[in-house]
Amino acid sequence: MRTLRVRLALVLAITASSTLLAQTTEQTLYVSVLDKNNHPVAGLGVGDFIVKEDGVSREILRAGHTGDPIDLAILVDNSQAIQPYVNDLRKAVSSFMAKMAGEQSASIALIGMADRPTGLQDYTSSVAVLQKASTKIFAQPGAGTVFQDSINDTLKGFKPRTNPRKAIVVITTEGTDFSNVPYQRTIENLAASGVALHVLVLTNRSRGAFTDERARDRSYVFDQGTSQTGGRRQDLLSSMALAGALDQVAEDLASQYKVVYARPGELIPPKGVPEVRVKRPDTTVRGTLVRPVTPIA
Repeated sequence: MRTLRVRLALVLAITASSTLLAQTTEQTLYVSVLDKNNHPVAGLGVGDFIVKEDGVSREILRAGHTGDPIDLAILVDNSQAIQPYVNDLRKAVSSFMAKMAGEQSASIALIGMADRPTGLQDYTSSVAVLQKASTKIFAQPGAGTVFQDSINDTLKGFKPRTNPRKAIVVITTEGTDFSNVPYQRTIENLAASGVALHVLVLTNRSRGAFTDERARDRSYVFDQGTSQTGGRRQDLLSSMALAGALDQVAEDLASQYKVVYARPGELIPPKGVPEVRVKRPDTTVRGTLVRPVTPIA
């Protein structure tokens, strides 16, 4: 009887493994492709993309310019450190939101990061409402940012939203940070979210950005959070460069590709993020993996 039970268990295990291995899922990447001059590359199709997971090539099923709507959260530094830059910040953010909502029909939220995450405007596609919201950006005297807290709160706010395409744009200084959330958790939550992180940093090149522990943690998320989610980090020496940098982000998002590939069923899921590239020289390629997966019948 015991031998029979062991054999039955083995048969069930083999059957379950075979079913899993036979199942194929579709995975979706939103991909930015830039040339050597940092401009979007147009006209790419299925045959141009290469996707690998754990070094294994995947079959590209569909690829083309995406018209999918996007949910966009803009996190602004409204701490004391932003005081010299407030006017340039307001103008740049107002123009960026108008462009994304008007031309891309993006649903946009504006969130302040001083002392605690504060909603300045809930998600909307109204250009008039968003431009009015930009006037709420003020420098709060004596306040520092809570960057990690703001990122994690924003990711929680994305969960009930149904659009698969999501992004966070952070505009911040290297001022004092009082985050309570460990940077490791922020990285983990970003990796699991399917949300692209873009960061623009007004930098003063001070030693404080390297000697303060919270500042080092924040900088680590700037680097790893953007690279692992398909976003970009850009350091700016002047607030007057904000408008141009945000224009580049808008152009990047407007020109993205939607790449769908097949992942065979596996007992052990791939580690890390997919590697995506194109068969053209002198290009920079960044991809954001949509979660969760959708089974193929």
